[in-house]
Amino acid sequence: MNEELSKKLLNDFPQLFRNRHETCMQRGFECGDGWFDLIYKLSHDIEAVAREIGLQPNSPKWPKCMQVKEKLGGIRFYVFNFRNERIRALKDSAYEQSCKTCVYCGKPGEPITDGALCPEHARQVSIDPDFPPPFEYGKCGISVAVPSGSHTTH
Repeated sequence: MNEELSKKLLNDFPQLFRNRHETCMQRGFECGDGWFDLIYKLSHDIEAVAREIGLQPNSPKWPKCMQVKEKLGGIRFYVFNFRNERIRALKDSAYEQSCKTCVYCGKPGEPITDGALCPEHARQVSIDPDFPPPFEYGKCGISVAVPSGSHTTH
């Protein structure tokens, strides 16, 4: 995901994406820009569920996103320290939507190995072998500096 969209998510949901330098989120949002709206809505809805059950954003029990990525053609949104059936249903719905949403532009699409493609992007990908992928691992939006003295193992 590009830097501008990544920053919008991080700025609008700072508690959900807190301590990202300690999680897989240090790699950024590992998906194309076309899934931004799905991720934004899911982030909003997860926080709404947390508020409905009485949590405050500064609570250690507030949901914490560990990773957002494309896997096997759909979006994966991993949440730590917060098990809730409503959130599971929200994540399942976002996954189903992502399988029908172009990973490049967000228009309706048909599923492929690395996310859905709309007819226009399917055509571009098929005729241009140099057409850029929707994202590259390790180059997903903003870089997150790891504080000195910290380290993570992945």
